[in-house]
Parts: sequence; C-alpha cells; structure tokens
Amino acid sequence: MTQTNIITKTFETPLGNVICGLVSNCTSLHIVEHNNYENGKSEIFETVGHRIEIIEFKIRQPLYNGETVADSFGWIWKIQKRNDDSELLEIFCLFEKPIEKVEFDSACGESLDAIEVYNENWSLHIGTEDGESLNYRAKNGDEFSARLENQVDFYNSITKLQENGIRTSIPNLIKDENLHLQYLTAYDKRNIESVNTWLAVDQDKRKLENWIGIPW
Repeated sequence: MTQTNIITKTFETPLGNVICGLVSNCTSLHIVEHNNYENGKSEIFETVGHRIEIIEFKIRQPLYNGETVADSFGWIWKIQKRNDDSELLEIFCLFEKPIEKVEFDSACGESLDAIEVYNENWSLHIGTEDGESLNYRAKNGDEFSARLENQVDFYNSITKLQENGIRTSIPNLIKDENLHLQYLTAYDKRNIESVNTWLAVDQDKRKLENWIGIPW
C-alpha cells in the first residue's frame, strides 16, 4: 500500500538535518488549529481518521545534572482516533543530508531508544521512549491504550531503530483513544567525557509536559 509523507519538520544542526514527520496511506490532511504553550507551540491537523497535534519545543536547560547542550529540539505527537475510518500512520525522526562524513551508533538505555550521530567535532542524539516505557503508560492509562498492555515491551515495541533514526508505527486505535509519542534530539561539541546530549533526549513524559505547559 502506497504511503506518503504528509507532515515534515526540520531541525538544522552542524552535522546535518534532523527530519521529523508523519507518513500515511491517505493524503487527506488539513490544519484546524494552532496552540501556544508556555515553552512550546503546536499545529493541529485532521486526517481521514485521526486528529493529530504536533508540539514543537526546546529541551529545558540546564539538564538535571547541571550540564547544557549547544541546542536541542523536540516533537510531541498527540494522536486521537476520531472515527471508524481505516488509516495507516507512521511517524519518524531521521538524520539526513550530512554536511560531512559522520558515524552512527546505537545509544539505547533504560527506558530509552536512541541513536548517536557524530564526527570528530560534534555529537548528536535522537531518542524516544522504549517499549517498556510505553507498556508502563498502558498499565496506567497514560495516553497509551490499556488494550495494548503487554503487547509492547523491551523486545517488542511499536518503535524501530534504524541506523539514521527512529520509526514508529501507530497502532490501530479505537474511536476517541489518545496516544502520546515523543522524539527528542540534542547536539553539542563532542566530548567523550560527557553524556550531556544523551541525557537531554532521555526525558520523562510528565516532566516534558510540565516544562512545556501541556495540561494533563
């Protein structure tokens, strides 16, 4: 089935571009609203079967350990099923168009799926919640359907890592169910003694919402 990029957002870095977006097998899309938050902004779209809010923000600095990063950007996807129409959705956050030769590495940790992109001068991380975190939210009814409890875990997630980024397949939702997914990226001068960019993308959902000013 043919799928098309219908939303794309770009974050430019010294290493290249981070592209975040939405893929759908339906091309119907229209913007219905804008929101401003204390530390972020959003656009709200409607597709054939879903209402989608994409919230853009900078990660709070200094980080919890007191370190900072050169720059950062985050996207939160809040997806609501609004009818019974069938639609296949995928979101992604990928590194593209490197300015010069770069290396890639996996950088996963507890509760985190992440990759690193680096050269001798810069280091960049892209991260999202792993399957265990999503399952924990399913157990607690925290914008991940309780129907999906125990269908995602450390070894089986809706999110898949690839060399240059992350792709997430949106599960089939029932009308009025809500889903929260997040992608975070941060870069800084490369320093093998610091994990600041990794820490920047390892963020708890509720703490992010508090920082941005998103009501629970």
